[in-house]
Amino acid sequence: MAVDALRQPGSSIKPITYLAMIQRGYNPSSLLMDVETTFVENDKMEPYTPKNYDGKFHGPVTLRQSLGSSLNIPAVKSLAIVGLKNWLTLAYTMGLSTLEPTDTNLKTYGLSATLGGAEVHMIDLISAYSTFANGGLKVQPVSILKVEDKDGKVLYEYKPVEKERVISSGEAFIINNILSDNTARMLAFGANSLLNTGKPIAVKTGTTNNMKDNWTIGWSQNVIVASWVGNNDGSEMSYVASGITGASPIWRRIINEALNLGYKAPAWEVPDEVEELDVDAISGYRAHDDFPSKKEYVIKGSLPNTPDPVHRKVNVCKGDEGKLATDAKVAVGDFTEKEFVYLQEDDPVSQDGRNRWQEGIDAWIAGQTDPRYHTPNGYCGESSDVSVSLLKPNNETRYDSNNIEVQVKAGSDDGIDKVEIFVDGNVARTVEDKLEFTESLSLSTGRHQIYVKAYSRGGKTATSGTAKIGVNTDWQEPTPTPSPTPTMVVLPTATPTAPLSPVVIP
Repeated sequence: MAVDALRQPGSSIKPITYLAMIQRGYNPSSLLMDVETTFVENDKMEPYTPKNYDGKFHGPVTLRQSLGSSLNIPAVKSLAIVGLKNWLTLAYTMGLSTLEPTDTNLKTYGLSATLGGAEVHMIDLISAYSTFANGGLKVQPVSILKVEDKDGKVLYEYKPVEKERVISSGEAFIINNILSDNTARMLAFGANSLLNTGKPIAVKTGTTNNMKDNWTIGWSQNVIVASWVGNNDGSEMSYVASGITGASPIWRRIINEALNLGYKAPAWEVPDEVEELDVDAISGYRAHDDFPSKKEYVIKGSLPNTPDPVHRKVNVCKGDEGKLATDAKVAVGDFTEKEFVYLQEDDPVSQDGRNRWQEGIDAWIAGQTDPRYHTPNGYCGESSDVSVSLLKPNNETRYDSNNIEVQVKAGSDDGIDKVEIFVDGNVARTVEDKLEFTESLSLSTGRHQIYVKAYSRGGKTATSGTAKIGVNTDWQEPTPTPSPTPTMVVLPTATPTAPLSPVVIP
């Protein structure tokens, strides 16, 4: 029979894996990369490249999505992170009797165990997951409550034993909340699957290779129902495609009947050790920089206070956003701030130094058009460049005081040795070992030109722009009044008079 026979649970075992991740400090918003990845556990095992049920890779996903939509690559990565021994220990503690962390099991099972490669009894899986329904308290399954003889005499009656706490109420709540979240499962199952009862009922499906075993197990605070579809001889089922088409219809009918019989499904109560916080919509770190955010339940203290290493603003070069601005350029404001997403993972199972997890991520990024994934590479200019800016006095400005404030900001990756302040071409003051400073100079009344020159410890120099100022006078020479231009007087030209001819008077 299915309840006590050994069966591979398929993906229905994944809640154990993500529970172990929660215990390790991860939370539902933690980022996992769902990209094609090859796992090489040791030199005795063949390279392992799992696929998702839908044949797709979804890129950056949250732990919530990974569990809710039953994604395979993040699940295998999660088992690699927590370790097989820790995973077996947790599963065994919760009631999966076949998953004791013995030497045999440690040698037999690998990372595929999180996809259902390790056999379990159905009754054990029900017992283990009832721990979630009971808020972290383990209850031994009981099939016989009372035995009476023909006269009504009680021959046996079950006496409840004290429940054993095996996981915290917060850990149980997180798993319950994820598995009853219809949005979390939409990547794989869509919005209107048989798993969506409209009630806060946690549910997980599972399907093994070649369709030999097909599972659905779901629970509320008052009832837990598991269904299995398969052949007793372990042969393949040609007519079942997945847990959603095989075991789920049966599970849905039974859970609906349970609800109709009064087994209510109230909302999961948020325990004191859980808080709801605003988290970055991409990285899962605390919300910051006005980036899009969302609400998420986390175990108190599990969300790091450290700066977000994934989703961040970066200083890039003006005119070349594919390069980082050096500290020297940043120091003087010669940069542009841009948003990027840094996707990086370590490979904890690599035995040869290769980071195959990052190789998979890099290959995925290469095919993306979103510029945020294509992070800057290298620096523009030389990392030893020196920069300097004259912030005050302002250029082309009049100051009605002889005391002039000179404000300077310099930067260099090599460090600043000194900065010289020039007034009218001569060094007026030298300031050593300072990146930013303000000095007051007493200048004579009149017009002056001021600039600064910075020297790095590496021997490089940079000169600022020049500020033209006026001290108690205008900063520029007044335009001279032009001399009057003489007006040419044109004298009239005499009209020539014809010579008189003598007149003869008769």
